[in-house]
Amino acid sequence: MFGKKSPEEIAEREARKRAETERKERERLHEEERRKAVAFAKTPRGRARSAWLQGDNLFEIALQVSEATGSTIDPFLLYKGQAVKITTKTNANVLDAIEAEGWKLEHVGYTYMITKTESTAKAITSGQREAVSGILMGVYIFRRREQVGD
Repeated sequence: MFGKKSPEEIAEREARKRAETERKERERLHEEERRKAVAFAKTPRGRARSAWLQGDNLFEIALQVSEATGSTIDPFLLYKGQAVKITTKTNANVLDAIEAEGWKLEHVGYTYMITKTESTAKAITSGQREAVSGILMGVYIFRRREQVGD
């Protein structure tokens, strides 16, 4: 008969639809897991894990410790005379996560990176007023621990 489908054909069509829906859901979940893995690999902990799995003996990472923003405005004109704004950041949780991946903090060094300089002439007296902005970076070197928990 035209247009009328048998119960077997209807069941087969519904089974194909369910199979296609399930396949699409598996693909969506697989893509979501892949994106999560790529995002994790870019984190400090992900980079530490990758270095561990590659068999590296040392792992180095630079993390921002603080940021200083200078101003050329006369400090006497600013509220409470603050011509420099300093923002600090803690990295304890990041360092702890790296150690949890099998590394032991061996050495720390710091470097100041200038991000901006500004110079203006003084208003009343002669000379220049300079302001330097930058970030303080901590450079952390970890040594591989043979057993996690050492």
